Amino acid sequence: MNKIALISGASSGIGASFAKSLASHAAAKKKRLALPQFDELWLVARRLDRLQSLAAELRRIAPELIIRPVATDLGSPGSIHDLSQELQAYSQDTAAQDTAAQNAVPISIFINNAGCGTYGDFDKTDIERSLAQLDLNCRVYTEALARLSPLLDSGAVVINTASLAAFAPLGGFAVYAATKAYCLSLSVGLAAEWKSRGIRVCALCPGPVKSEFAMVASEGAIKEVRHGWSADKTAELSLRDAAKGRQISMPRFVWRFRRFAGWLFGLELSAAFANRFMRRT
Repeated sequence: MNKIALISGASSGIGASFAKSLASHAAAKKKRLALPQFDELWLVARRLDRLQSLAAELRRIAPELIIRPVATDLGSPGSIHDLSQELQAYSQDTAAQDTAAQNAVPISIFINNAGCGTYGDFDKTDIERSLAQLDLNCRVYTEALARLSPLLDSGAVVINTASLAAFAPLGGFAVYAATKAYCLSLSVGLAAEWKSRGIRVCALCPGPVKSEFAMVASEGAIKEVRHGWSADKTAELSLRDAAKGRQISMPRFVWRFRRFAGWLFGLELSAAFANRFMRRT
């Protein structure tokens, strides 16, 4: 049976960087990281044109790797169920053709990366945008883990994209920080539960990264986040941490320092500091 590496939110930013890093890993004659073997890379996101363009790039990097763009809006009701059914059907079809694969499951790497954020005061943010954050960052994140759990291979690696914002409340970014705190907590909890299955679970908690995030979160008011770090480096180093079995990945020292500072000053001061000095708009 072909093993699958699946990335949600793969059309841009860190998700696209994860895809390029995995393709480079698959193409390397000498493996750089202790990651599970995979034969197919499934790219899941809303924008088909972006996925097709990325798939073409990945095929040049790793010609032998099967690339499957899967255009779907994970926030739509039933979309994750449909995706899990497609993967289950793939597993059953393979088992029918190969008796040795009858008890096998297809996913060896799952990068749970889809998410969104909105800058601004809670009272001034459209409630539908706030609820959309809650839905995508919490419900969809949880449903993806739950529905794909039976399809995870023993020895699989799961990376859940959380945020540096997960470690402290942020005034002016309150809903996003709260959703990412949920992501982090669930991820570390599952790392404990799934250890007996041989599954490594890692929460990626980056600070500012160069991507489309700031433009979307600000509705176009901010083109690029300040002091943004390379998305490619973030993805590559996160894969390194996950391969080593680390439950939390924060590749930059400055991010780890800010996590420590948030712990040192406590929740109230962290929220007040962010509200006064870290306004995005």
